[in-house]
Amino acid sequence: MKTLKTEAVILKKKSLLNKDYLVTIFSQEEGKIKTFAKGAKKITSRRISHLQTGNLIETIIYRKDDRYYLQETQLISGFSKIKDSQVKSQYLYYFIFILERLLAENQRDTSAYNLLKKFLIELSEDANFKELKLYKYINKLIQDLGYSKEDKSSHELRLFIEELINEKLPLFII
Repeated sequence: MKTLKTEAVILKKKSLLNKDYLVTIFSQEEGKIKTFAKGAKKITSRRISHLQTGNLIETIIYRKDDRYYLQETQLISGFSKIKDSQVKSQYLYYFIFILERLLAENQRDTSAYNLLKKFLIELSEDANFKELKLYKYINKLIQDLGYSKEDKSSHELRLFIEELINEKLPLFII
């Protein structure tokens, strides 16, 4: 049994039976982990608003028998400037989709975590964030994770990542 207090970014949330979620988070200490958020769907749960994709949270995670349970969460930033813009939201989901597929579970990766935070902050604060910057961040990500050594064009990058994750990337219209 182990309790961990950590800062993390929500990568994905999947609804389970009853009032639970399976939440994939990315923390600097533990890397990508899947956690059970018991009772998070309850109307009285304070955690439900914290568990949106792209949110930066402070959380307490309890580990028991190779499973992680999300105990408490505190919202650090919901990056509302991103979620108020349809284009920025698409950039956010596209980047996180790729990141979630490329990260190995339970593998600490400080450089990828710091890159994600930098991406979220820049996407939130830069009113002129363009698709070219998105691809700059994706190139940096695949290089940091050791999949490539050089920058690729947006088309090459798309094909390369689809081959890596063995599935088509979602299309987004800008």
